[in-house]
Amino acid sequence: MRIAIETADALHYLHSTEPPIIHRDVKTNNILLDKGFHVKVADFGPRGSSRWTLRTCRRHLRDPGYVDPEYHRCFQLTDRSDVYSFGVVLLELISSKPALTLPGRGVAALALQCLQQDREMRPRMTEVLETLKEIERGGRSNEEKRKMKRRKKREDY
Repeated sequence: MRIAIETADALHYLHSTEPPIIHRDVKTNNILLDKGFHVKVADFGPRGSSRWTLRTCRRHLRDPGYVDPEYHRCFQLTDRSDVYSFGVVLLELISSKPALTLPGRGVAALALQCLQQDREMRPRMTEVLETLKEIERGGRSNEEKRKMKRRKKREDY
């Protein structure tokens, strides 16, 4: 869970700078861990530039599973594109580590929100970070709370 939170925190920091920095290549290979297993986000590419180069486009096409689907329509990446890529990373964290003690449903639901086709439907990185922290604290989403109440009612009968 800490890896997800630290990664979200790093991306939130980038998006909060003036002008905002879009990472443009969020993927598991670019999330490095130091000796203390703290996250270091790597490979920023052409920071701060809104101009695209052929090299940038090619680099993203090599890892199509991480790229915002809207990129192929408008050839622009935004902070919400980083959110989409982070959603893919979250799903990889959940699925590739079956023994991991992540509260899977909450993280999976968040990952799916990040993967919305329409970038306007995706949360901002600040919302992603807050949700991850809430999940880590043991908080449950309203949807999960409703499901638990229904289950409890059924068990009471």
